[in-house]
Amino acid sequence: MVSHRRGFHVFYLCIILLLLVALYWNTQAKLKASRVGRIAKSGSIATQSIVADPLYDKIRVLCLVTYKYWYSDAARYVKRTWGRHCNVLLLVSGQSDLELEPYVPLVNTTDNWTLVREGLIYAFEYYQHEVDWFLKIEDWSFVAVENLRYMLQKFSSADPIYLGYELKYPGTNLPFNYWKSGYVLSREALRRYTMEAKKPDTKHCMKKQGFTEDLELGRCLMHVGVVTVDTRDEYGHETFIPIVTSELFIKGYEYIPWLRNMSWHFTDLHTVPISRRAITFHVSYPPKMFDLYYFMYRVRIFGTPLRNSMELLS
Repeated sequence: MVSHRRGFHVFYLCIILLLLVALYWNTQAKLKASRVGRIAKSGSIATQSIVADPLYDKIRVLCLVTYKYWYSDAARYVKRTWGRHCNVLLLVSGQSDLELEPYVPLVNTTDNWTLVREGLIYAFEYYQHEVDWFLKIEDWSFVAVENLRYMLQKFSSADPIYLGYELKYPGTNLPFNYWKSGYVLSREALRRYTMEAKKPDTKHCMKKQGFTEDLELGRCLMHVGVVTVDTRDEYGHETFIPIVTSELFIKGYEYIPWLRNMSWHFTDLHTVPISRRAITFHVSYPPKMFDLYYFMYRVRIFGTPLRNSMELLS
C-alpha cells in the first residue's frame, strides 16, 4: 500500500514538474513575441539606432517633412530610419494616413508652398515649448540628426537665424537657403515668420499657391530681420549637401552651371567640398535611405575599435 502511494507521489511530482517547464517556456515565448512586436512597431531590427546622442535632450529638434499623399513611400522610409532620431517628427500632407499620421492643413492641397507655410505655422504654435530648432526637409532626403545637433550647439535658438546651403538671390546677390538641401530655423526665426505670415494684410509673406518655397520664405525672413549663417565646418566644407552626392562626385560644378553661379560659398575646386560632419543628403531613390542608415549607424570596419557616440561625431 505504501509503495503505491509513493508511486502516485512520484507521478504527481512529475506532472507538476512538466507543467512548470511548460509554463516557463510559454512565458519566454510571450516575452520574445512582445519584444519582436515592439521592434516591429518602431522599425526593423536592421534599423535600430546604436547611437546614444549626448545632445538629444539639450538640442531639441523638430523635423518637418512634407510629402505628396499619392506617393507616401518616401515619408514612410523617413519615419522608419533617420526620422526616429528627431525629438519630434512632424509629417505634413494634403491627406490623412493611418501609419504616418500627418498634419493635414484645413486648406487641403497638394501645393508644396501651402503645405510648407501651413506646416511651419503649425509647428511653431504647437511645439514652440517642446523644441528649440525646426528643420524643414524634403521626403527624398536623409539627415544625420546627431551632426545637426553638434553644429547647432554653436548657436542660440533665441537668435533670429536660419541655416542651410546658401545661394544668392538673382540680381541682388543676397543670401538665402536652398530648399532641397533642407534648412533649419531657430525658435525666434520661426516666431517672427509666424507672426508676419498670419497677418491678413501682409505683403511680405505671401500665401499664394505655386510660389517657390526657398525664395518666398527667404524674402519673408529677410523682412522680419532673420539672417542666414555660415554652416560650413572648420575646413570650409559644406554640411548641407545641395544635390545628389553622386552628381557632385562625378560631375561637379562643370556640369551643374546653376550651382556654380548661385552658390554663396563658391570655391575654385572641381566640386562642392563635403564635410565629414555632413548633415543633409538628397537621395535619388528613396529606398536608399535604408542603405544610408545601415552604413552610417551599423557598419564597423575591421581593425578599428568600436566607436562611442562622441567619436561618431568627429
